[in-house]
Amino acid sequence: MYKVIVFDLETTGLDPLDDMILEIGAIPIINGEIRRDEGFERFVNPGIPIPAHITGINGITDEMVRDAPSIEKVLPEFLSYIGSDPLVAHNAPFDIGFLTHFMKKCGYGRLQNAVIDTKELSKECFPRSHRHNLDILLSRLGISSSAENRHRSMGDAYLTARAYLSMRGWLN
Repeated sequence: MYKVIVFDLETTGLDPLDDMILEIGAIPIINGEIRRDEGFERFVNPGIPIPAHITGINGITDEMVRDAPSIEKVLPEFLSYIGSDPLVAHNAPFDIGFLTHFMKKCGYGRLQNAVIDTKELSKECFPRSHRHNLDILLSRLGISSSAENRHRSMGDAYLTARAYLSMRGWLN
């Protein structure tokens, strides 16, 4: 059985030392099939106000996360969900940086999962291209995305899963 977990984080900013996780979304791919019905999606109360420009990007408001659990409660659920399965993310160093920081802060050991970065796969598939953000990659692969799918953890995880499967087929 081949299984990977595609995941995405929404955060209050770009720096895990200063910013917080707002939402975690993950979807397994099992034997080449995206299993949305087995996904993981949780809001996280960041304990700080969400900057207006972040709400403008992802649509997540203070009201949406007000009653959500803290990262200390959500992180163990997420770690249990991913187990030891390989992880897939677009621009993985960003998401892994936040995940690693909060694992350390919450008293967990280092992340042991293998990590596959679809941005790096894009560079292999499209070596002459200089831009590899998710929107450009989706366009290159002919994968349509609506505005409501983008910049939310579950939507981005699903789109990344589709891109991963498409590129994996190219590289095999």
